[in-house]
Amino acid sequence: MELKLVILVLLVTPTIITAAPDGLTKFAAKWSLQAANMSDMSWLGVQVLQQVVEGPASKASLTLLFSPSLPIIVQNVILREQPLQFLSTGPLLHLVFFDNFPVFLNFMLLKTKVAPRNLLLVNLGSDYDASTLLKEPWLSGVYNLALLTPVSGDPGSLAAFTLLPFCSPSPHYLGHWNPQTFSIWESLFPDRFPNTCQATFHLCSWTTDKPFLYLKSPDNKIVGVYMNMIEQLANKLNFSYTLSHPPVDEIWGVMENGKWLGLLGMLHRGECNFTLNSFFTSIERNKAFSMSYNTIQDYVKVFLRVPAPLPEWANLVKPFSLLIWGLLVTATILVSSCFAIQAVCQGREWNTELGLLRAVVAQSALLRSNQSPRLLMYLWLITCLILCAAFTSTLVGIFTRPDFPPRITSMAQLFAGGKRLTAHDAGAFTSDALKNTPNKTVRSLIDLYPEMDKVLASMQTRSHGFVGSNHYNRFILMENNINDWYTMNEIFFAIGRSIAFRKNVPWQTKFDRAIKSMAQTGLFEYWLKTEIRSLKYTFEPHDDGDQGVVAGVERPLTTNHLKGLFLLLGIAWVVSCGVFCFEMMHKSYGCSLLPTP
Repeated sequence: MELKLVILVLLVTPTIITAAPDGLTKFAAKWSLQAANMSDMSWLGVQVLQQVVEGPASKASLTLLFSPSLPIIVQNVILREQPLQFLSTGPLLHLVFFDNFPVFLNFMLLKTKVAPRNLLLVNLGSDYDASTLLKEPWLSGVYNLALLTPVSGDPGSLAAFTLLPFCSPSPHYLGHWNPQTFSIWESLFPDRFPNTCQATFHLCSWTTDKPFLYLKSPDNKIVGVYMNMIEQLANKLNFSYTLSHPPVDEIWGVMENGKWLGLLGMLHRGECNFTLNSFFTSIERNKAFSMSYNTIQDYVKVFLRVPAPLPEWANLVKPFSLLIWGLLVTATILVSSCFAIQAVCQGREWNTELGLLRAVVAQSALLRSNQSPRLLMYLWLITCLILCAAFTSTLVGIFTRPDFPPRITSMAQLFAGGKRLTAHDAGAFTSDALKNTPNKTVRSLIDLYPEMDKVLASMQTRSHGFVGSNHYNRFILMENNINDWYTMNEIFFAIGRSIAFRKNVPWQTKFDRAIKSMAQTGLFEYWLKTEIRSLKYTFEPHDDGDQGVVAGVERPLTTNHLKGLFLLLGIAWVVSCGVFCFEMMHKSYGCSLLPTP
């Protein structure tokens, strides 16, 4: 036989006793020997206890609660049994025997405000209406609820009732109590929420959360990922809904001085049933609210403006690194020196060999039939061909895409570069986490602003990194025409978005199952991509993170890209004029330092 832990709480004393099923059977037998001294209802309670333990609760752990007006012999018999202490792996069932429900309810409200998940009430009195009992507000948080109450005109039998909150305000009759009818758990505890029976839910909402929930122009229709979700849920669970006004304090949800503010404050005060906007989960929020299954995996990242591009006049030197340029100059000097020395040794003018240097700038070189050594000459020409091709192709790429300094990829680089962090202080998870971070270095480098304009202004100066949700921040930047941004590879948080429900709402499990099904089949990701496409934004990947680019924007080639060429041409003209003037001056004295051909 499977052993279970059974806790008996006697309201007359704070004693808690554990018992196993075999102990309960012996207890019922010993109580039956003294039935002559008890009322018929007390003996009926013993029978119900034994039938519940052997029937629907055979695989459950039990917590027994007795009314103080029941005979004190119950406590004495259990104490003499010295039962074994084992806990079943099944659900925990609270089994309550009472004959004065208001006294029992007041006692429970003093002990706890949270109702048990599984509760079986056994009424051993005769003047309590089932409808009155089951509609007690404290019982609204019970997931599995059943009441056994005496049948009018037949004091020896009990009737079983439950309550279907959405479908009917009256108790739902399950049948007369007998072990054969209620032999399994599901027969005593049917699903109290088979559907919502066209109930109306009031949802806390704030339509400023692109792409999840927002107003779409020109007719200000509410659209987004979670509007698609709620429409699917309404069709599947058969309910209607209304949306709330935005929070008066215009913050998402934060606790201050023990009080919840913002959209979550509206939910905590009972102004709505659950939120339509999603929230990041946290320990503090999990204590105050019941969060649904994660809908979308999101990330908190640092958004930075792309560094200012390098000067366009330097386009000519960008194709090669400084090392390559240094090696090229050195090789040119060495090769020209070798050819000049060879010409002098062979009795020729040394400048006649410098025509080979024209290959450096992709010009044809004048070759002599007696040129030697030929191997060096061939290697030099092939090298010049490769360098010219590489320079030309790279230069074309630079003209079509600007060149930027290295990007910041980690927090260490961010702080080493003298930059700070900024975020929108609107009672969201991100700003609250930054305020309370245990890292003193990070906390000292954070600037929080209640106005989004100040946050974006500090980011545009390239002095701050914008910390926020990966999806939400993208649209904020796009709407403010800030397109030259990227995200760091290093992630602040990786966390899921969930719908917030009020605490201890038994029907939430229906929503959780539907939301879980949507998430696992990829519906949320599909809706998210659809919303991004409808807003005509694209996010192109970049080596150092994600770069934001507005679709359709092209980069035309302008004269600014050729500043380097014009600068080089000007330098060449200046040098040519200098050489010309130098030769004219020497000719006036009848000599020339430069050889004539």
